[in-house]
Amino acid sequence: EYRAKKRKDYEEIRLKVLHYYSKRLSKSEIPCCNCCGLNSHILFLAIDHIAGKHKMDSELRLVKLGYSSKIKKLAEWILRNGYPKGFQILCHSCNHAKGHSKNNKCPLKNKPH
Repeated sequence: EYRAKKRKDYEEIRLKVLHYYSKRLSKSEIPCCNCCGLNSHILFLAIDHIAGKHKMDSELRLVKLGYSSKIKKLAEWILRNGYPKGFQILCHSCNHAKGHSKNNKCPLKNKPH
């Protein structure tokens, strides 16, 4: 019962983060991928480090807030720190493609879908 409540609480926090960055960056009221626009289900969406997870360890404004690439519950940290810049919402496919690209960009970015 305790685990179920903790999981539900975290999912509510994650949903707030998905809504915030989707609205701010994608101008969407529905959580969606900032690259391809996927919005069919929130389980397919991820919080992405725009500059790259480990590169953000050297961004002073985030480090001053206590950011580390080792943070386990990123959504909680983001909410506690007032939704700092440097994050976006991507679907897992775009996030994976971006992470394996040479230029840290998804190949679908700015392409007609």
